[in-house]
Amino acid sequence: MKIQHIAIIFIIIILPISMTVSAYIDSQIETIQLQAEYNAKLTDATYDAVKAFQINTVNNRYSSVSDSKIRDVEASVNTFYTSLASNEDMIKEELRAYVPALVFTLYDGYYIYSKYDNVYPQNTGEPILDEEELKKDEHTEYGLKPYIYYSCRYAKGNKDFVVNYTLDNAITLYGDFGDGDGYKTLSGYLINSDAVEIKSYENQLPQNWLINYNADGAQVEIGPEILTEHLLFVDKEEDGSYKQGEYTYLVYNGQKIYYDKDRAIQKPTETKYFRYQNYTKTYLTNSYANKDLIEYLRQRTGESFSLESGDVTYFNADGNLHSTSSIEYYAKAKQFTEKVRELTRGITQENAVDEEGNPVDFEAVLENAGYVNTGDDEIFYADNQNDPLLVGSTFNENRRMVIRKSIKTNLATAIANYNMYSGKNYEFTFPELLEVDWEKITSKISVTAFLQGFSIGHKVYNNYCVITNNNNEETIDEEGIYMITENTVTKEREYHLPGCTYLAKPEIETNLKIVESYSNLSFLRQTVRIAEGDYTYFYPQTRNKNGSLVNITSCYHCIVNASNVYMANEIIKGRTDENNQITREDFPEFNIRSGGAKNERMKSIREIYLRALARERYDLYRANIDAFNDE
Repeated sequence: MKIQHIAIIFIIIILPISMTVSAYIDSQIETIQLQAEYNAKLTDATYDAVKAFQINTVNNRYSSVSDSKIRDVEASVNTFYTSLASNEDMIKEELRAYVPALVFTLYDGYYIYSKYDNVYPQNTGEPILDEEELKKDEHTEYGLKPYIYYSCRYAKGNKDFVVNYTLDNAITLYGDFGDGDGYKTLSGYLINSDAVEIKSYENQLPQNWLINYNADGAQVEIGPEILTEHLLFVDKEEDGSYKQGEYTYLVYNGQKIYYDKDRAIQKPTETKYFRYQNYTKTYLTNSYANKDLIEYLRQRTGESFSLESGDVTYFNADGNLHSTSSIEYYAKAKQFTEKVRELTRGITQENAVDEEGNPVDFEAVLENAGYVNTGDDEIFYADNQNDPLLVGSTFNENRRMVIRKSIKTNLATAIANYNMYSGKNYEFTFPELLEVDWEKITSKISVTAFLQGFSIGHKVYNNYCVITNNNNEETIDEEGIYMITENTVTKEREYHLPGCTYLAKPEIETNLKIVESYSNLSFLRQTVRIAEGDYTYFYPQTRNKNGSLVNITSCYHCIVNASNVYMANEIIKGRTDENNQITREDFPEFNIRSGGAKNERMKSIREIYLRALARERYDLYRANIDAFNDE
């Protein structure tokens, strides 16, 4: 056979194969590109949804109220679809068909946004309409399903009760605890009560209150503190600038109350306490309705006041309002924890049961999930070995397992049911979430979005995205406390992550003096609405130094070394973890039970941190905390 014939045969055989392979490769490349594009779109839309929730809660001073919270979540849902549709040819209504569920994990429970039937069942429990009829659009709608609490039932002997968990160490318990008193409810923060030593409280003047927190041999003193914020008002000065100033404050029933020093001097017979409402000062009135509040405030400015007589007795008034929230947090948490100890004695992971009384199977949660099987360790007996503030404690391991199992069960059901209403020839399924994503969901406020059913070349798109947020009015994360420092030479102010390695260096090396500590919300820009389309802004931690405003900036080292910080667990314990193998020069080990400037600095950081964490958690509005504990 001539070589020309061989060449012709080669071309006839190979060329089509080459063209087919080339077309296939191009198609696969296009599929990968489309998948990357949709991944980016899903991430951006989920991030926008979280950001919308953050903005709404931070600027909505009633965001903790149920109806207001629902509006914030629904606004976040609209933002998600608007963002997702902005880069697509489809409108929101068309896109919704490919989103089987959105999950909003909040402080004490979660919402699932999905499609569901809006037909009431018959008294027999059977649906009024058959399955085919239910699929019609007039019988279904998109919306938030009922709020689901992070709850678990426990039963042992004559004990049978339910515990509602949260994203931190607050719990609510209700049921029969087998003590002969029948059904009861109690709520509060679970802490290591053995560590709390009450030196003076309640029957003393608030300015003299003192608590020692002595966890694992490292003592911290908790006393009253002065909190300060910078406020901007819509009222104007004579030069046309907006009025502003610095005011000490405290939080009462979830609302900030400020103290006006100037008014105390200029109008001593009138109240000098105000709320910051509609960007103006709304002063409290000396009415009988405000009797308890006025007395609470006057005691914390070093005064005692009688509304009936109008008599004022001055003790140690220094012109400031003193917050006692951190003291009240530890004192009330100690009382609550000791009561829970007795009521729940002997309750372990093995006593968890479902609504039918059958044991809860946590094995699916434990398997390859990084959780610890706590076995017969008591869940609610908090002490040095089971400190609810620490990650890895028996309490926290069980809390995370309960949250994960609840979300996984209800979300899988919601997505499975969505197939009935979707109208798509595609089977929507609940994907396996990565462990890193479950860690986010069980510990932080988050939005989880599922996008499925899009045709992308030779594949059908199926993915999810989890975005968390710490800047909201829902919860105070252990990592959400920032430290403020002032340079003793330049007087510049910065805020740091509590585990910042540069902050951890002795003051003599950095000239950084730690002056205050607040939640991360205090460092967000606040918006003041002057008129429609006219806004101005301010930062609550701005300070007036010698007539000029000094803005606070973020620490450079925290920004560039955000991953190289001491963890909250290490700060709470006062030492680096035993398994911490980091030996870099800028990341040394520490143990505050030892001497040396480094350990003294970390001891100071720990004291300020524990005080701030307690105060910020106590000051968040909790409708049921301490509401049932007076029996």
